[in-house]
Amino acid sequence: MKPRTIRYYFVEAIRSVIYNRFMSVASIFAVASSIFIVAVFYIIGANVEYFMNQLEAQMGMAVRIDENLSETDQARLRERIREIRHVASVTFISREDALENMRKTLGDDAVRGLELDNPLRDSFIVELTDLAFHDEVEHAILNLRQYGAAQVDSDAEFARTLSAISTIVYIVTVTLILILAGISTIIITNTIRITVNARKTEINIMKYVGATDWFIRWPFVLEGMIIGFLGGAVPAFICFFGYGYVIGTINEIPMLAWVSFMPEEHIMRYVFPLSFMLGVLIGLIGSVTSVKKHLKV
Repeated sequence: MKPRTIRYYFVEAIRSVIYNRFMSVASIFAVASSIFIVAVFYIIGANVEYFMNQLEAQMGMAVRIDENLSETDQARLRERIREIRHVASVTFISREDALENMRKTLGDDAVRGLELDNPLRDSFIVELTDLAFHDEVEHAILNLRQYGAAQVDSDAEFARTLSAISTIVYIVTVTLILILAGISTIIITNTIRITVNARKTEINIMKYVGATDWFIRWPFVLEGMIIGFLGGAVPAFICFFGYGYVIGTINEIPMLAWVSFMPEEHIMRYVFPLSFMLGVLIGLIGSVTSVKKHLKV
């Protein structure tokens, strides 16, 4: 394809967007509205998953160490636990540190007198890569009793519940995004089809004077992609400027101050490409399918 031909296609596409500005604005608004809804659901789903992952990270298990174990054997036990599949980290907590943590949590009165005869044990706090493997890891640690793993403390039922909720949230989020993306494509395709139908006479004239199908189609394809790109840019920048504001507002509510959200730079790393790519793709599909029937004359 010659550069002059490519330039012609782009000039015609831009000229058409400007000349048919009312329909173009309507199409851009339809694209922006639909993609904004998809982006909002993605942000909500991503933050729910992020929050669940934060809870999972705090849902470790405590491995109580045999009191007669030497420091060398403790180090060996730690390495054996670390080698278990799906174990993310193993942190040593001395009995003194455990007592201090209890004091911070329950207050001085709850631990008064325990300093003289500390009933707590040295332990390892084990964090998992995924709570779905909680039972598997716990079983593997229990098999290390001969190496000094005296006891495993964990809330297995809560871990299983949390893992199930996380899976359900992921499935629901992906399903909603796919459904909304499909509905958006249908709405936007129909909107662009109205634009193309308004110019069917122009298409038919070009067809009768001998223009090839692709010569007719390319300006419309580029026009749809431009409309889709602009429609994707609107929700992308709304989310960019609005996400931080919404998070800040929520964190100012005392009852919700403890809720953690995905950092802005992380969420925008996906929202921006999603908005632009979805907009261009929808504009492309809408323009190609809409102009196709007018080329069958």
